[in-house]
Amino acid sequence: MHTPIIKLLTLITVTVMLTACNTMQRIHNDELMTNFDHTFTTYSKHLRWGHFRELTTFMTPEHIGPSLQKVDSLKDRRVSRVQPIAWIMDEEEGVMVGDVVIDYYITSRAVIRQTTQQQTWRLVGEDEHWKLDTGLPDLP
Repeated sequence: MHTPIIKLLTLITVTVMLTACNTMQRIHNDELMTNFDHTFTTYSKHLRWGHFRELTTFMTPEHIGPSLQKVDSLKDRRVSRVQPIAWIMDEEEGVMVGDVVIDYYITSRAVIRQTTQQQTWRLVGEDEHWKLDTGLPDLP
């Protein structure tokens, strides 16, 4: 006699728990995306301002050294626009990949150019912050 009530209560409990887990995952993903948007926007501002050395603070350790060696070769480059095309997120790996179009000009030759860089951003650390796993863009 109590079996149908117990089954109903069990079904309601499982449904509530699954809904709560799904909601928590969605909130976590929304926070990750908001954090990524903020990180990418700040990175883009530094790139446009020509703060190439400071950009290494956004990078994974293996890209810092090579990027610092590249800084002097970029002294006459001025970035005017950084435009992401599309981002694809691998939630399990904590990776965001996308193409970024970069408009820039070379001040020593008064030449306007555009390049596309495929960027990979990774979630690192326990606090899950985004780090660029690509290095500085090539601005030939």
